[in-house]
Amino acid sequence: MPEITRRPEHPEFGRERRQPNYDIAPDLLGYEWLEVSSTDEDGYPYDITATVEPQDGRYVVTKMVVSQRPGGVPLRRGELAKISVDPFVYTAAYETARVTGPDTMQPVASWFDHDTDQRIRAGRITDDELARIAAFYRWVRLQSGKPTTVIAEEFGISRATAKRWAARAVEAGYLTQDERKS
Repeated sequence: MPEITRRPEHPEFGRERRQPNYDIAPDLLGYEWLEVSSTDEDGYPYDITATVEPQDGRYVVTKMVVSQRPGGVPLRRGELAKISVDPFVYTAAYETARVTGPDTMQPVASWFDHDTDQRIRAGRITDDELARIAAFYRWVRLQSGKPTTVIAEEFGISRATAKRWAARAVEAGYLTQDERKS
């Protein structure tokens, strides 16, 4: 998996920000840009560095530099087409956090506790959990644009159930209709 190699600097301290601070979608914090680089374990025969930025509620790669590794194979015709941007976007998305209060946030890795996870997998959520579902929906949308499908697969529920939850989240004000439809 690629790793983050550079984040924006804090204007007052002159060093990299270590926590997300940029509104990338409602109630979802990330970075205004991240530099993500391949590692030796990624299986790429090249050194790859991508700049990942949020645009319209999604992370996109806006710049990619591919270099021959020392002693490695040179770039040949058609090789760039074999490089997927997805691992770079996923790495950037993992650094996002859900806003939980005026001065608090929750890292993406801890959005669901065991009980909530079990209720979701059983297809039963409460109205209180809709905010988490909406945040997860936004987070998936940030990466791939197919949140209903990913939520259904991730939790072993039907796509119809995932769609109903998204509709409930819109009704409760946790998601917008535009986010749900795009």
